Amino acid sequence: MRQLLSYAKTERSQERDPGGSPTSSRESSITGYGRCYSEGPAHERPGWRCPGQRAGVTILNSSFRLRMISSQEVVMAYRLILGREPESEAVVADHCRRHESLSALRAAFLNSAEFQARVADYGPSVSVDIDVEPAMLQQMFMRIEECWQALGETEPYWSVASCDQFKSNRFAAHAGEFYDSGKRDMERLLVWLSRNRIELESIRSCAEYGCGVGRVTTWLCAQFPRVFAYDISAPHLRLASQRLSEDGRTNVTFSKIATISSLASLEPADLVVTLIVLQHNPPPVLAHILRALLRSIRPRGVAFFQLPTYGTGYGFDACQYLTRAAPAGSFEMHVLPQQSVFQIVHDEGFAVLEVQPDHFVGRPNWISNTFLVQRR
Repeated sequence: MRQLLSYAKTERSQERDPGGSPTSSRESSITGYGRCYSEGPAHERPGWRCPGQRAGVTILNSSFRLRMISSQEVVMAYRLILGREPESEAVVADHCRRHESLSALRAAFLNSAEFQARVADYGPSVSVDIDVEPAMLQQMFMRIEECWQALGETEPYWSVASCDQFKSNRFAAHAGEFYDSGKRDMERLLVWLSRNRIELESIRSCAEYGCGVGRVTTWLCAQFPRVFAYDISAPHLRLASQRLSEDGRTNVTFSKIATISSLASLEPADLVVTLIVLQHNPPPVLAHILRALLRSIRPRGVAFFQLPTYGTGYGFDACQYLTRAAPAGSFEMHVLPQQSVFQIVHDEGFAVLEVQPDHFVGRPNWISNTFLVQRR
């Protein structure tokens, strides 16, 4: 959307009438030709104003005026904020008349009842089954393993970062972009460790759960002396091993998690990292994995992990879950309530150093959090 210049304003004594024309309002008059900037910073979008022109912000010394909101901007507000098309051209025209700036238009949409109903902060509690029998837990684990084995054979890169450019038929041209995104996650980890006064020299070994195709793994290997990389999908692990071999990384050990019970034998590590992974497991499996990861951490070690903690309308019934068919060609998304996360962290003898909301889920009615916890 176009950006209004922050210093532009209009002096007014009354509101506009329904037709959008000023009624006894005092607007600065323009005497001559000034620069008109319809979008972007003033130094980037120059253009000459014609007499009587209404669009854009016209500046001549201290004289200025606001342009009207365009119908295109209103339509984009519907699409970007409400995720739908406007009801009619008349509704669009009404918004154009009623809002004098993009900030006013944005505020109206964000404060609308339709948008607020989707905001997770206003949502009710959710019902989530977490404690199940071991046999049921293994059934759930096998279901997730089967899903990711299939994705590893068909769309291994897209399954990690679900953008069209990472589909198999386009990936070669975008491989650099894909692996560079792992570097940004690594840099974020380092910032969190630094501001919580975790000395990098104290981290001699790092475990990554859900390493996928090595998007983040290669950057962890560049930073830490020893890396243990785990995944439940053999096809993903093969591609990860190939990529890190090409990168010349020799300080990594790849391991497949074959059963839920194998989580009890993870290698001890000073740091555990898992991002955009736990969310694809049903809550009982997610909670079991989190406990196992925390138990593998050495004294004074830390865990850096992300998972969704709330979703409007989300619920999980363990028995019903196993009776439903798994989604074909895609993956599941699940929630572990934040109070359950805190309980697990406490039970395993860890202190919470930091919790922040993150962008990893991308759903306006879901909350995802990143946690940094340390063994006491």
